[in-house]
Amino acid sequence: MFIFTKYLIFIIASTFTTIFLFYIHFAYMLDIFFQWFFDNVRDMQQYDYIVVGAGSAGSILATRLAKDKQSRVLLLEAGGTAPFFLDIPLLAPIIQKTAYDWQYITVPQEHACKGLSNNQSRWPRGKIVGGTSRLNYMAYVLGHRLDYETWFPDFMESTAENDKLVSINELRWNSDFADIFLKAVKELNHNIGNMNLQLDTGFMKAHLTIENGKRWSPDKILHWKSNYPNLTLLTHARASKILMNLDKAEGIEFLRFGNKYTAIAKKGVILSAGVIESPKLLMLSGIGPKKHLETLNISVINDLPVGQTLMDHILTGLDLITLNTSLGLDLSDIFNPMSIFNYFLFGRGPWTSAGIEVIGTFHSALNTNKSTLPDLQLMVLPLGAAKDCTLSLKRTIGFSNEIYNKYFASFLHENTVTIAPVLLHPKSSGELLLQSSNPFDEPLIDPKYLSNKEDIDTLVEGLYFIKDLLKTNVLRAYGASLNKKPFPGCENYIFDTREYWKCYVQHLTLTSYHPVGTCRINDVVDESFRVYNMRNLYVVDASVLPSLPSGNIHAAVLMLAQKAARIIKSKKAEEKKNIQKQYQSYICYVFNVCVDICEI
Repeated sequence: MFIFTKYLIFIIASTFTTIFLFYIHFAYMLDIFFQWFFDNVRDMQQYDYIVVGAGSAGSILATRLAKDKQSRVLLLEAGGTAPFFLDIPLLAPIIQKTAYDWQYITVPQEHACKGLSNNQSRWPRGKIVGGTSRLNYMAYVLGHRLDYETWFPDFMESTAENDKLVSINELRWNSDFADIFLKAVKELNHNIGNMNLQLDTGFMKAHLTIENGKRWSPDKILHWKSNYPNLTLLTHARASKILMNLDKAEGIEFLRFGNKYTAIAKKGVILSAGVIESPKLLMLSGIGPKKHLETLNISVINDLPVGQTLMDHILTGLDLITLNTSLGLDLSDIFNPMSIFNYFLFGRGPWTSAGIEVIGTFHSALNTNKSTLPDLQLMVLPLGAAKDCTLSLKRTIGFSNEIYNKYFASFLHENTVTIAPVLLHPKSSGELLLQSSNPFDEPLIDPKYLSNKEDIDTLVEGLYFIKDLLKTNVLRAYGASLNKKPFPGCENYIFDTREYWKCYVQHLTLTSYHPVGTCRINDVVDESFRVYNMRNLYVVDASVLPSLPSGNIHAAVLMLAQKAARIIKSKKAEEKKNIQKQYQSYICYVFNVCVDICEI
């Protein structure tokens, strides 16, 4: 009976996933048809501001700029709008690798990702109004106070603005394992509290960008159209080039349904297309590393290190912990009719789960100075790839068939959970390069994961911290132990030795979906987000972050968008004031001269 029930749930889950994927594809095609049928885009339209990318930063910037009713704002988005049901938190993995995802993939990694197909890491990025906030796992983490000390000392002002705008709430459902894990952490004398208030190390149940059980994304504010009649949103519009006049950005060239258009910006062009598309657009327009652009026969306007210092949080430890009882999230919980009714009627239950239940940061044994930034984070998930009967995680993460079948599939009937150590401040950094001058060619993404051996050692310390957790009385009571099956490729090492764990992290290297740094502040843009040596050209998204924060990056992106909006609006107001002063001085000067002439 038990086996039959499991098999039935597997059939239901697979059928549901197939139907939902078909629905997503159909909704996307329907959106394209309506946008094409009612297409009224005109060439050479003039605006005050053009914002490229309707993700988290772009949505906030566009609406903040549009609050000035005298300013006309154009917001360009390469993807479409979200159909119904995409705001169900539980469905995040299924949305990846669909038409709403750019579906980026890195180049093969030399030192990492050996358990993934062709050693390549898949990087889902939102190609949709709302951007990656429509695909992510919704965690809202401000990080550590030292993260912002040098480049963003006034970040608390933006935090207050976020509190007014963003819907941030505690979990509306969590597995039993979340509470048990926090007790184990407390047994090791770690702080339990609201990290977003303390801005220090510690552990807490995750705070999510969620509203009444539904995913909250910044594109929600774009739906208040009556508040912004001067804001134009164009979807399925892919920016291909920045229009330049010497050192001044004057507009954007974009493609929509096979037609090429230009839009003119009088006050500013703002790139908020993300850590990949923003640097790509700059380089296609001649702003980037001179040697690289010249090899592609792109005329160089401005020699800047665009695409360099690419950094990302990486994690390991998927399905590393086994229990003697079921405490995590199971498919039977998800497809229980009461769970479905509970979600659609009350916005509660397991369908509100985004996967991450507990988040915490701490200093590893290698980082003895507790007054510095923490070097590790833990993310606790109530499930892993073994319980993913729909194979959504296998598909989105990119496990090779061999690795999945040899390792994860064998734990199908085990009680597994994930405690994943995350490398917060990697010493390895990579680069993003153009493949050609064709805007439709994918860029070459090379994060150079684990190229610095210190990163391997730090991640291994994260695994040793987990081993300490397993020794606590709380977790021992539930038979928590390490998954002792050797990871494929590491069989020649003795299990649970330091050399084995080094091999393990190099094979099971997974992105946390937090890339930053390709248009870094003080390298590519100044602290007012203006591109160096350029006028009226700005970059505002995760690409400008000068370093990785000590936690998930969405909160930091929302905050910098708030700050950028304040700066850009105040600078334009100051410029206008200066022009008026100059004009008044000129009139006075002319008048005085005239008086003198008349008197002679």
